[in-house]
Amino acid sequence: IGGGSNIVLRDDVSGLVVQIANKGFQLLTEDEHTVCVRVAAGEVWDDWVRQSLELGYYGLENLSLIPGTVGASPVQNIGAYGVEIGELVEEVHGIEVSSGQVVRLSAADCAFAYRDSIFKHQLSGKVIITAVTFRLFKKPQTNVVYPALREVLSPADTEISPFQIREAVCNLRRSKLPDPAMIPNAGSFFKNPVINLVQAEQLQSRHPDMPAYPVDANSVKVPAAWLIDRAGWKG
Repeated sequence: IGGGSNIVLRDDVSGLVVQIANKGFQLLTEDEHTVCVRVAAGEVWDDWVRQSLELGYYGLENLSLIPGTVGASPVQNIGAYGVEIGELVEEVHGIEVSSGQVVRLSAADCAFAYRDSIFKHQLSGKVIITAVTFRLFKKPQTNVVYPALREVLSPADTEISPFQIREAVCNLRRSKLPDPAMIPNAGSFFKNPVINLVQAEQLQSRHPDMPAYPVDANSVKVPAAWLIDRAGWKG
């Protein structure tokens, strides 16, 4: 297990439980625009996000305050407020369970998709992730395309810093989601449906307020929260 923030145990586990707790990070390479940093899987995710910004490495700020560890981030291809971790992963390092051999997978090898990766399919239970290498930016890459994020940032701000984005994301998450450190919970288990453009147009003709975010040239993502709310099931 990593941080254990998405685990609910029905009974005691009759077997060995191993927690990934390795720490530290290493700057591998850098050029004029980017840096490559290898981060141990046991690092707390949000601690790493905060530290990356303090070091002047940008790109992770939209993913602030997500519970769990660095090693868990590629499995789910964690994402929030318009950014997915798969966009910033250079390599994933691990150990093959059956052989004990060290493995390295490029971002392409990981088959990242919406809340998905090879670690949930072909490599499920077969590889223990030990570190993740990220390629981050030396200059801020401001991403405020997500409407909820734009709404909480001041329109008077002509230049929005990564630190402002982190603060806004943290405030949004705290206002919407219970803090697992204060109220134990297994987080959100909803996955936003991805539908094709024809379906989206049909639905929006009946529900003009339906949000839809582009996924690719042929499909959009509809927020599960909006669907739940419209169905009268909120709460």
